[in-house]
Amino acid sequence: MRPFRSEFIRIWRPAFFIGGFGVMAGFAALVSVFIYTAAKSGAASFPPTTGQGAGFATTGQIARPGGFLTALATVSRPAGVVLLALWAIAVASDYSTGLIRLVVQAYPKRISLLGGKIAALGVFTLMAATITFLVVVFLARPLARLEGIKVDAWKTDFVSHILKGYFDFTVVAFVWGLIGLMLAVLTRSSAMAIGIGIGFLLVVESLITIVAPSAGKYLPGGTLNTLVAGGTAGLSWGAALGLVVLYGVVATTVSLFVFRSRDIVA
Repeated sequence: MRPFRSEFIRIWRPAFFIGGFGVMAGFAALVSVFIYTAAKSGAASFPPTTGQGAGFATTGQIARPGGFLTALATVSRPAGVVLLALWAIAVASDYSTGLIRLVVQAYPKRISLLGGKIAALGVFTLMAATITFLVVVFLARPLARLEGIKVDAWKTDFVSHILKGYFDFTVVAFVWGLIGLMLAVLTRSSAMAIGIGIGFLLVVESLITIVAPSAGKYLPGGTLNTLVAGGTAGLSWGAALGLVVLYGVVATTVSLFVFRSRDIVA
């Protein structure tokens, strides 16, 4: 409990508020405006997903049940990058300032120490993901009306779409953060962790997908997007969820093992 309380007090500062809540909410609003204003006339694709389309959508996709979450999959990538960066900064800054040596001396139980940091960052991520999700949901109806898109079908299974969309988005947000945590523990540098994370997830994966299109859906970035999109024809929602959880478990395990076994140097 002490490591959690200590870490939560440290991250409860304006830089994290603006960099987390503000930037993610801003991305959610901006992407939502682009998605709705750029929507072209057309029918929904079949078989339909849960309503959380990726990229630009047709008016038919937006108008179908669950269409109020159409912008969510596109929002998840920039929001995930923000969380990856914030988790990496929160961890790596302890090494760059030398604070980690003092903290470990005062509280030598390293697993509990890092576990408290993960829990504190997890609470922060839950709050940031909730705010971002609500921005997407609350902007959906006025933007749809502004573009003349009928939304009567949104009433169908509204609660189930809300719960499933929120679950998917929150799980993905956590895993983005855990990837940032793992890279920061391995590199002990926020710049390197952010650079490697963004470089691989956004650039290297795109190059791999060009060379081997069928492999892209199994890579971390592709799988995270697929989960928020509600699954695709090539990768079901259940399979995407399993892979995302696996990536999260691997990132957590590697972080705990390395943090426990590696020497803390000045």
